[in-house]
Amino acid sequence: MATLKQKIKELDYVELLDPVDGWAAGTRGAVVAEADQWKQVEIADEQGQMLALLSVHEPRLKLITKYSDQTN
Repeated sequence: MATLKQKIKELDYVELLDPVDGWAAGTRGAVVAEADQWKQVEIADEQGQMLALLSVHEPRLKLITKYSDQTN
């Protein structure tokens, strides 16, 4: 039975599957904006300071946590 892949939306927590703009695969961040299959991913440090804002094509992202899962 096939599993449906969940669509990545704004505020979801994601992981890079490939290196992007000097950030290694495995780097995690939050989606802060989206335009079709392109997502703006904010990479932040432990204090919440933004380190980078990356434009990433959705197939290069792995969904870690849905924002809606955190609000229940």
